[in-house]
Amino acid sequence: MTMTRGQIALLAGFSALAPLAIDMYLPALAPLAGDLSVSVERAGQSISIFLFGLAGGQLVAGPLSDRLGRRPVFLGGLLLFLIGALIAALTANFTILLGARLLQAMGACSAMVTGRAIVRDRMAANDAARFFSLLALIGGLAPVLAPLLGALLIQFGDWRLTFWVMAGFAALLLVGGLGVMPESRSTQTALKAREEHPFAAYHALLTNPALLGYLLAALFNSAAFFSYVANSSVVLVDGYGMTPTQFSLIFGINSIALVGAAQINRIMLKTRDGRQLLRLSARNAIILASLLLVFTLMPPHAGSFWIFAGLLFFMVGSITPVQANSMAGGLEIDPLRAGSTAALFGAVTFAGGACASWVAGLLYDGTARGLSLVVAICLFGVAASIRFIILRRDVQTA
Repeated sequence: MTMTRGQIALLAGFSALAPLAIDMYLPALAPLAGDLSVSVERAGQSISIFLFGLAGGQLVAGPLSDRLGRRPVFLGGLLLFLIGALIAALTANFTILLGARLLQAMGACSAMVTGRAIVRDRMAANDAARFFSLLALIGGLAPVLAPLLGALLIQFGDWRLTFWVMAGFAALLLVGGLGVMPESRSTQTALKAREEHPFAAYHALLTNPALLGYLLAALFNSAAFFSYVANSSVVLVDGYGMTPTQFSLIFGINSIALVGAAQINRIMLKTRDGRQLLRLSARNAIILASLLLVFTLMPPHAGSFWIFAGLLFFMVGSITPVQANSMAGGLEIDPLRAGSTAALFGAVTFAGGACASWVAGLLYDGTARGLSLVVAICLFGVAASIRFIILRRDVQTA
């Protein structure tokens, strides 16, 4: 089943909602802290609570979309996000701001989960993988463009203006959803969800070996990426002595790798299926992980920066194909539980990213070794999940 341009644009907007609410908001943290009389460190809690709500809320939104339908869940989520943004823009109390950010997170995750489920409802696995690669373009551009937009906004107004813009974006998506996106959930999915408790659905999915491989590949893949996102600034600025501007340039170049790989993956999916591309990704992950392990054994010296920067570039580029193809393959496993499956993918990727980035931070010793080691382990996990679970099951069922 094909989708109109309006529907494609709407789903792209769903995927952009959370990155926009995080990255555009970053330049406003210091002014917000001063205005609400809290420390910058405490102001950062408003990001943490958003991420917490984003991860946990998906586990609620997924089964709801199977039970109630995609349309009421994403419309309700957009309304929640809009209300949260308006409260945040108007409040003078930091505690209320935290509550507003939690509302935004619950709304954003509802749109994210239903967006993935809608793709599964309307597309076959290969087409879904190509579409998820397209959505990865949004994810790759958001860390670069959203902070620039946020910095521009606070030049024309105070930190509240960023929340007014978030509210306006959510309102546009809400109007668009009402107009162009019909219900896509099947009758069979609705019947299955109504006769099954959400915990039973999650148990069935988590004990399905066919799905487990895709979930683990996505988990390790996101763990590698979030370790880089959370710790690269410390390593490059503190460890290698780069200026913030130089770091931003490196981060932007790596985002080009993310976007470029997404395009290459979309092109390759015209002639190959997702499992074939995952086989290539497993090989690439082993090569990159091995090189990163060798790098951790090298003595620190001036030339090591360019080796590390090159390895980061290729590592970031390897992320999109695994994420797109594993999600598309996983959503194909149990079509009647597509919402719950999409929720699991969201929850495990955020959980894996949070744990791995925390460990990488603990291992920081003034060099890139800790980050390199964590990323290497995660990439070996990606390769093992693909080769020993996904591809092995393909052979067994052939």
